Amino acid sequence: MGHDVVFFPYHEACINKQGKKTNDIKEISENIFNHFLESHKNKPFDLFLAYYHGAQVIPELFKKIREKAFCVNYNTNFHQIDLYAPLLKEANLSVFVSKAAESYYKNNNIKSFYMPFAGLSTNLSFDTRKNGNISFVGTSYGQRAYYLWRCLQNNIEVNIYGANWINNHSRRAALRTIRLETQILSGNKSMLDTAYRCLNDLILNEISAKYKHLIHDPLPDNEYNKLLTYSSIILNFPESRYGHDYNNPNVLIGANLRDFEVPTAGSFLLTQDNDEIRSFFKEKVEIETFSNEWEMIDKAKFYLNHPDLILKIAEAGHRRIIKEHLWEHRFESLLSYLKKSCL
Repeated sequence: MGHDVVFFPYHEACINKQGKKTNDIKEISENIFNHFLESHKNKPFDLFLAYYHGAQVIPELFKKIREKAFCVNYNTNFHQIDLYAPLLKEANLSVFVSKAAESYYKNNNIKSFYMPFAGLSTNLSFDTRKNGNISFVGTSYGQRAYYLWRCLQNNIEVNIYGANWINNHSRRAALRTIRLETQILSGNKSMLDTAYRCLNDLILNEISAKYKHLIHDPLPDNEYNKLLTYSSIILNFPESRYGHDYNNPNVLIGANLRDFEVPTAGSFLLTQDNDEIRSFFKEKVEIETFSNEWEMIDKAKFYLNHPDLILKIAEAGHRRIIKEHLWEHRFESLLSYLKKSCL
């Protein structure tokens, strides 16, 4: 986009002066600031753009940096806002990705800017060759195992790619059962959360025992892009329970990164229905959504039997991404806002 950028990877900041890895966030923050100062002397920065939370750096880092350059921090996981909270008051601007977070920033008087996820412009050709498969990419998290288990029970052979799908789930379930008994007898408020996690372990154990042939390792980027391009359907579950606590009734369902990566690659997206995703794409025209497990199963079966519709919707979603939802579009909006309101 024509801007000079200096990139400093976080893992490099985790190496101390002795050349050893450190987990001390004060030391890590100092390394980042020193690297910033060194580069700033060579050519002064207009903008410092970070993607940190409170377990990675200390708030004082932003406080010192904003004396030299405008400091922007990109906050993604609103369901874990407590992780970001220590940094919010120190950054000049907080960029957030979930529309649901807007009221939080406003109510807490935090200067913010809404910039949702987007697609990369490195893969903008549409390929009509689809392999008839339905795939899911992601870690074992939240209710994902439950949804996929229901698909598998209904003879929808979803190929699962990601971490933590094959572990010793039966042992973990047994340990949680022991803990659950103690919690029930003592009336501990965490017993429902433990019960849900125990159920999830049992489901994971069932999946790894009966459907191991459908579970695959995480993919490198090039293989990941191929999977998205050639799968007929990519199933996605963007929901995240606040605080990862099943006692909490609130669930964040918006549009996560995969919701943009799938149509960017020219694949058919079947994702959870919500207002935010419908603000980006036309349902049944550019993507398809579901509201519950039965609707998910019915739609997956229907579209797998209608490959012509899969191609039509996938191509329409791909065109929408190119027109409105690439990272270039997002950063043009952010930089325009900064020039008008901040810099």
